[in-house]
Amino acid sequence: MKSVRFQTDFRLALPVFIAWIALAVLLLLSPSGPVLGQPLLISLVAVLLLSGLYVIRLIPSLGMCFIAVGSLFFAYAVLSPNHIERQPWDHVPEAEIPWWSLWAEELRQRFLDASSGLPSFGGELIAGLAIGNTSRVSEHLSEAMKTVSLTHITAVSGANCVIVTASVMALAAICGAGRKTRLVIAFVALVAFVILVTPQPSVLRAAVMASIVIFSWLGGRPGTGIPLLASATMLMLLWNPWWAIDFGFILSVVATAGLLLFSQPLTASLSRWLPLWLATLVAVPLAAQLMCQPFIILLAPQLPTYGILANVLAAPAAPMATILGLIACVLVAVFPLLATLVLWCAWLPAEWIGQTAQFVAALPQSHIPWFEGVIGSISAGLLSLLTLVVLLSTNKNVQVATGTVLVISVVVWLSLSVISTVRFTNSLPPNWEIAACDVGQGDGLVLRSEGQIMVIDVGRKPAPMRECLEKLSITHIDVLVLTHYDKDHVGGLDSVIGKVERAIVGLPENTEDQSLLSQLSQSGASVERGLQDLEGTLGLASWKVLWPDGQHPVMEVGNPGSVTLLVAFPHYRALFLGDLGKESQLELMRDIDMPHVDVVKVAHHGSADQSSTFYSQLKPSIGLFSVGQDNEYDHPRQETLTLLTEMGALIPRTDEDGLILISPETSGLSVWTER
Repeated sequence: MKSVRFQTDFRLALPVFIAWIALAVLLLLSPSGPVLGQPLLISLVAVLLLSGLYVIRLIPSLGMCFIAVGSLFFAYAVLSPNHIERQPWDHVPEAEIPWWSLWAEELRQRFLDASSGLPSFGGELIAGLAIGNTSRVSEHLSEAMKTVSLTHITAVSGANCVIVTASVMALAAICGAGRKTRLVIAFVALVAFVILVTPQPSVLRAAVMASIVIFSWLGGRPGTGIPLLASATMLMLLWNPWWAIDFGFILSVVATAGLLLFSQPLTASLSRWLPLWLATLVAVPLAAQLMCQPFIILLAPQLPTYGILANVLAAPAAPMATILGLIACVLVAVFPLLATLVLWCAWLPAEWIGQTAQFVAALPQSHIPWFEGVIGSISAGLLSLLTLVVLLSTNKNVQVATGTVLVISVVVWLSLSVISTVRFTNSLPPNWEIAACDVGQGDGLVLRSEGQIMVIDVGRKPAPMRECLEKLSITHIDVLVLTHYDKDHVGGLDSVIGKVERAIVGLPENTEDQSLLSQLSQSGASVERGLQDLEGTLGLASWKVLWPDGQHPVMEVGNPGSVTLLVAFPHYRALFLGDLGKESQLELMRDIDMPHVDVVKVAHHGSADQSSTFYSQLKPSIGLFSVGQDNEYDHPRQETLTLLTEMGALIPRTDEDGLILISPETSGLSVWTER
């Protein structure tokens, strides 16, 4: 096998990469405005540009670096005063649809209406595969696709742009159009496609690259992949510098670079052991995965165990579903019946993708925990580098040495993971009865008595709750309580589907809430409304619903209608308040002579909406705070913390302590924390 050679020109790519890093550092230092001050930054831009024009004759690469950095800094200086930093909780007024995209809005809606009757996973995915609309993808399917690294399939990007331009050019060629005419038609179709799917960063990156290719072909000078990618990246960062720190944009560029650089060399390397078709199927997702993984670790510190397998299985179906979906989208405006027929044809490969994601995600150990933060990103990058060297190097000594280091690293890491898991499991108090899971900004609590399990709420996402249940070795849930239907209490429902025997739930407000209950029923759980005086047992403990009472219509849903549970263990009592607010707390006091409790799950993550009279009546020894780190609501509020501490209560909180376990001891209650 000959040495690996990259047939591309890095003279433009390297300066853009360096300029991107400089811009990202500047944005991270001061995302709200130029960190150097406007006049100083403009002066720096001028120096960089003038220096670049001079140096480019002597040292071309260095001069291009100066020019690239100066250009991006100039865009940042010009656009920064007009940039509005929006937070997730900010209300953004709905923008008026511009006249030039009205046709696209109507076509998208017709396509969504036509595909609304398609069942199962295929029905959820078809709109995403064709036009990038993922609004129908359920939390359950979305989580499965994330676990097995298949989310890119529903993200419109380069593959979709290639399909559109290639199809249009082929059709124009069949009609006898000349080369330049075909290219112009392809460009117009590309612009229409971007408007149709809405101009997201990954779509724009792919479209800009495709446009550069089209114009270079028009001029008779086709370019190579990496310089085209660098040109597209540079143009987009000039248009919007804040994409330099946007994960979607970063992953799009990095994945494309991985495909351009490594897909062919990896195919050649893997073909020594695999058939060429299979080597190609494995090499494409492997190249993208190895390049993207260091950045993905920053979002989710885990490695997808079966990611390559899932991509190999789903890869043949994705283009089929995309092409047929796009054809149906075009036909739906003029031949709706024919469009419906084509949609059903597209549904088959889309259903295959969904079933693949679901099946592979359900395999044991579908993801491997990894180090968090910068250390995790760097270590994942080194792992990717070692893998590439082992697969691509032609020097046997280098291969053996690198392979040895890779194997030793993996063995050491697995050993440390096993040791850490065993140590953690052994550190858990064997007699714990209440667990507050660290599910971020949300609630996820577990109660245990004589081997029977009750879960109260499941957090915002399935993964944290699932991980907590695995840590506690819980596979069956006798009673599930859903206090109300806010996402931070029911969003992680998939983590318990199929494990629940009985569910006590709040009053559903809409069809989305009702669908969650249907999902529970279909999984085998008996579902009943949680109203005042409903009671039962859990091992040696007894429980009773205190609220809502059904007599206050405005306090039956949402936070005011949170199902409130009093649990009496053999030696103490605990109260779980959901998100009950001050007004509901006072109404509850009027209805019931509130008893003293030893443990209270503080309402609404410790918000300021609390009644001091209510907590004074409870006189808790422990106030549990289920809350996420650095949450945007500033929970728990200082006044609530002060209220509990002035009563002499312990205040363990999941944002600082991680998993919290409460156990009965001869001298009282013991609190164990993960951190």
